[in-house]
Amino acid sequence: MKINDRDVTVIGITGTIGSGKSTVGKILAQLGVPVIDTDKIVHGLLDDDDGVKNLIKQTFASAVKTDASGHNLQVDRKQLAAVIFRDATAKKLLESILHPRVRQICQHLTKERAEHPSQPKLIAMLVPLLFENHLQSQYDQTWTVVADDNVLRQRLSKRDGLSAEDIELRLAGQMSQKQKAELADVVLDNSGIENELRDKVRRLVKILYQKSC
Repeated sequence: MKINDRDVTVIGITGTIGSGKSTVGKILAQLGVPVIDTDKIVHGLLDDDDGVKNLIKQTFASAVKTDASGHNLQVDRKQLAAVIFRDATAKKLLESILHPRVRQICQHLTKERAEHPSQPKLIAMLVPLLFENHLQSQYDQTWTVVADDNVLRQRLSKRDGLSAEDIELRLAGQMSQKQKAELADVVLDNSGIENELRDKVRRLVKILYQKSC
Protein backbone atom coordinates (compact mmCIF):
# COMPACT_ATOMS: atom_id res chain seq x y z
CA MET A 1 0.00 0.00 0.00
CA LYS A 2 1.00 3.63 -0.44
CA ILE A 3 1.83 5.48 2.77
CA ASN A 4 2.94 9.05 2.24
CA ASP A 5 4.09 8.20 -1.30
CA ARG A 6 6.13 5.21 -0.13
CA ASP A 7 5.34 1.63 -1.12
CA VAL A 8 5.09 -0.29 2.13
CA THR A 9 3.80 -3.82 2.77
CA VAL A 10 1.77 -3.91 5.99
CA ILE A 11 1.21 -7.36 7.52
CA GLY A 12 -1.66 -7.90 9.95
CA ILE A 13 -0.85 -10.72 12.35
CA THR A 14 -3.53 -12.32 14.47
CA GLY A 15 -4.23 -15.48 16.41
CA THR A 16 -6.17 -16.80 19.36
CA ILE A 17 -4.92 -15.85 22.82
CA GLY A 18 -1.91 -18.02 23.67
CA SER A 19 -1.18 -18.99 20.07
CA GLY A 20 2.08 -17.05 19.90
CA LYS A 21 1.52 -13.70 18.17
CA SER A 22 4.12 -12.10 20.42
CA THR A 23 6.64 -14.80 19.51
CA VAL A 24 6.15 -14.06 15.81
CA GLY A 25 6.46 -10.35 16.59
CA LYS A 26 9.73 -10.97 18.41
CA ILE A 27 11.11 -12.96 15.47
CA LEU A 28 10.12 -10.21 13.01
CA ALA A 29 11.75 -7.55 15.17
CA GLN A 30 14.95 -9.61 15.25
CA LEU A 31 14.80 -9.67 11.44
CA GLY A 32 14.61 -5.88 11.38
CA VAL A 33 10.89 -5.56 10.64
CA PRO A 34 9.14 -2.79 12.62
CA VAL A 35 6.40 -4.34 14.78
CA ILE A 36 3.38 -2.50 16.20
CA ASP A 37 1.78 -4.45 19.05
CA THR A 38 -1.82 -3.38 19.71
CA ASP A 39 -1.86 -5.21 23.05
CA LYS A 40 0.98 -2.98 24.25
CA ILE A 41 -0.90 0.08 23.00
CA VAL A 42 -3.96 -1.00 25.02
CA HIS A 43 -1.82 -1.52 28.12
CA GLY A 44 -0.34 1.95 27.65
CA LEU A 45 -3.81 3.50 27.44
CA LEU A 46 -4.97 1.66 30.56
CA ASP A 47 -1.84 2.63 32.49
CA ASP A 48 -1.16 6.18 31.34
CA ASP A 49 -4.16 7.81 29.64
CA ASP A 50 -6.21 9.65 32.27
CA GLY A 51 -9.04 10.26 29.81
CA VAL A 52 -9.39 6.54 29.14
CA LYS A 53 -9.12 5.69 32.84
CA ASN A 54 -11.88 8.16 33.71
CA LEU A 55 -14.17 6.71 31.04
CA ILE A 56 -13.51 3.19 32.32
CA LYS A 57 -14.18 4.33 35.89
CA GLN A 58 -17.61 5.61 34.83
CA THR A 59 -18.57 2.21 33.43
CA PHE A 60 -16.41 -0.28 35.33
CA ALA A 61 -15.96 1.34 38.75
CA SER A 62 -14.97 -1.93 40.43
CA ALA A 63 -11.96 -2.25 38.08
CA VAL A 64 -10.49 1.19 38.84
CA LYS A 65 -8.66 2.03 42.06
CA THR A 66 -7.81 5.49 43.41
CA ASP A 67 -5.63 6.84 46.17
CA ALA A 68 -7.02 8.30 49.40
CA SER A 69 -7.75 11.63 47.72
CA GLY A 70 -9.74 9.98 44.95
CA HIS A 71 -7.04 10.66 42.37
CA ASN A 72 -4.22 8.68 40.73
CA LEU A 73 -6.53 6.27 38.92
CA GLN A 74 -5.21 2.76 38.36
CA VAL A 75 -6.98 0.19 36.21
CA ASP A 76 -6.91 -3.34 37.62
CA ARG A 77 -6.59 -5.28 34.35
CA LYS A 78 -7.37 -8.63 35.97
CA GLN A 79 -10.56 -7.30 37.51
CA LEU A 80 -11.51 -5.64 34.23
CA ALA A 81 -10.95 -8.92 32.37
CA ALA A 82 -13.07 -10.77 34.92
CA VAL A 83 -15.95 -8.44 34.09
CA ILE A 84 -15.76 -8.26 30.31
CA PHE A 85 -15.20 -11.96 29.63
CA ARG A 86 -18.42 -12.75 31.48
CA ASP A 87 -20.52 -9.98 29.96
CA ALA A 88 -20.65 -9.45 26.19
CA THR A 89 -22.28 -6.03 26.56
CA ALA A 90 -19.54 -4.88 28.93
CA LYS A 91 -16.93 -6.14 26.48
CA LYS A 92 -18.45 -4.07 23.66
CA LEU A 93 -18.54 -0.98 25.89
CA LEU A 94 -14.85 -1.35 26.70
CA GLU A 95 -14.01 -1.87 23.03
CA SER A 96 -15.94 1.31 22.15
CA ILE A 97 -13.62 3.21 24.51
CA LEU A 98 -10.35 1.59 23.47
CA HIS A 99 -10.58 0.62 19.79
CA PRO A 100 -10.91 4.10 18.21
CA ARG A 101 -7.90 5.28 20.19
CA VAL A 102 -5.88 2.19 19.33
CA ARG A 103 -6.61 2.64 15.61
CA GLN A 104 -5.56 6.29 15.76
CA ILE A 105 -2.26 5.40 17.44
CA CYS A 106 -1.66 2.56 14.96
CA GLN A 107 -2.20 4.91 12.01
CA HIS A 108 0.26 7.40 13.49
CA LEU A 109 2.90 4.74 14.19
CA THR A 110 2.50 3.20 10.73
CA LYS A 111 3.03 6.56 9.03
CA GLU A 112 5.98 7.33 11.31
CA ARG A 113 7.72 4.06 10.47
CA ALA A 114 6.92 4.31 6.76
CA GLU A 115 8.45 7.80 6.60
CA HIS A 116 11.71 6.80 8.27
CA PRO A 117 14.35 6.54 5.50
CA SER A 118 16.26 3.70 7.17
CA GLN A 119 13.22 1.51 7.77
CA PRO A 120 12.54 -1.51 5.53
CA LYS A 121 9.48 -1.65 3.33
CA LEU A 122 7.69 -4.02 5.68
CA ILE A 123 5.66 -3.19 8.77
CA ALA A 124 3.97 -5.80 10.96
CA MET A 125 1.02 -5.19 13.25
CA LEU A 126 -0.13 -7.62 15.96
CA VAL A 127 -3.94 -7.46 16.10
CA PRO A 128 -5.74 -10.06 18.27
CA LEU A 129 -9.25 -9.25 16.97
CA LEU A 130 -8.30 -8.54 13.36
CA PHE A 131 -10.95 -10.77 11.78
CA GLU A 132 -13.54 -10.29 14.51
CA ASN A 133 -13.51 -6.55 13.74
CA HIS A 134 -13.35 -7.05 9.95
CA LEU A 135 -10.04 -5.20 9.58
CA GLN A 136 -8.41 -7.42 6.95
CA SER A 137 -8.86 -4.84 4.19
CA GLN A 138 -6.44 -2.55 6.04
CA TYR A 139 -3.51 -4.91 5.45
CA ASP A 140 -1.64 -6.11 2.38
CA GLN A 141 -1.33 -9.58 3.88
CA THR A 142 -2.78 -11.34 6.92
CA TRP A 143 -1.06 -14.02 8.99
CA THR A 144 -2.75 -16.22 11.56
CA VAL A 145 -0.72 -17.92 14.28
CA VAL A 146 -2.19 -21.23 15.47
CA ALA A 147 -1.23 -23.85 18.02
CA ASP A 148 -2.43 -27.27 19.05
CA ASP A 149 -5.41 -26.82 21.41
CA ASN A 150 -3.74 -28.70 24.26
CA VAL A 151 -0.52 -26.71 23.87
CA LEU A 152 -2.49 -23.48 23.78
CA ARG A 153 -4.37 -24.26 26.99
CA GLN A 154 -1.17 -25.32 28.75
CA ARG A 155 0.43 -22.00 27.82
CA LEU A 156 -2.51 -19.98 29.14
CA SER A 157 -2.53 -21.95 32.37
CA LYS A 158 1.21 -21.65 32.92
CA ARG A 159 1.86 -18.17 31.49
CA ASP A 160 -1.21 -16.32 32.74
CA GLY A 161 -2.21 -18.51 35.67
CA LEU A 162 -5.72 -18.89 34.26
CA SER A 163 -8.17 -21.48 35.51
CA ALA A 164 -9.79 -23.88 33.06
CA GLU A 165 -13.00 -21.81 33.26
CA ASP A 166 -11.17 -18.54 32.57
CA ILE A 167 -9.37 -20.08 29.60
CA GLU A 168 -12.66 -21.21 28.07
CA LEU A 169 -14.23 -17.78 28.62
CA ARG A 170 -11.36 -16.05 26.83
CA LEU A 171 -11.37 -18.50 23.95
CA ALA A 172 -15.14 -18.15 23.59
CA GLY A 173 -14.71 -14.40 23.12
CA GLN A 174 -12.71 -14.87 19.91
CA MET A 175 -13.11 -16.67 16.60
CA SER A 176 -11.92 -20.24 16.61
CA GLN A 177 -8.44 -21.02 15.35
CA LYS A 178 -9.98 -22.85 12.40
CA GLN A 179 -11.99 -19.79 11.38
CA LYS A 180 -9.01 -17.48 11.62
CA ALA A 181 -6.84 -19.87 9.64
CA GLU A 182 -9.42 -20.06 6.87
CA LEU A 183 -9.52 -16.25 6.56
CA ALA A 184 -5.75 -15.67 6.59
CA ASP A 185 -3.31 -15.45 3.69
CA VAL A 186 -0.66 -17.28 5.73
CA VAL A 187 -1.01 -19.74 8.60
CA LEU A 188 1.89 -20.21 11.03
CA ASP A 189 1.85 -23.24 13.32
CA ASN A 190 3.43 -22.44 16.67
CA SER A 191 2.82 -25.78 18.36
CA GLY A 192 6.40 -26.97 18.32
CA ILE A 193 9.98 -25.72 18.23
CA GLU A 194 10.52 -21.97 17.97
CA ASN A 195 13.41 -22.46 15.53
CA GLU A 196 11.02 -24.03 13.02
CA LEU A 197 8.68 -21.07 13.36
CA ARG A 198 11.62 -18.69 12.97
CA ASP A 199 12.73 -20.40 9.76
CA LYS A 200 9.26 -20.09 8.24
CA VAL A 201 8.93 -16.42 9.23
CA ARG A 202 12.38 -15.73 7.78
CA ARG A 203 11.38 -17.32 4.46
CA LEU A 204 8.16 -15.30 4.33
CA VAL A 205 10.00 -12.06 5.02
CA LYS A 206 12.57 -12.84 2.33
CA ILE A 207 9.77 -13.39 -0.21
CA LEU A 208 8.07 -10.12 0.76
CA TYR A 209 11.34 -8.20 0.49
CA GLN A 210 11.93 -9.65 -2.97
CA LYS A 211 8.43 -8.62 -4.08
CA SER A 212 8.91 -5.08 -2.78
CA CYS A 213 12.17 -4.53 -4.69
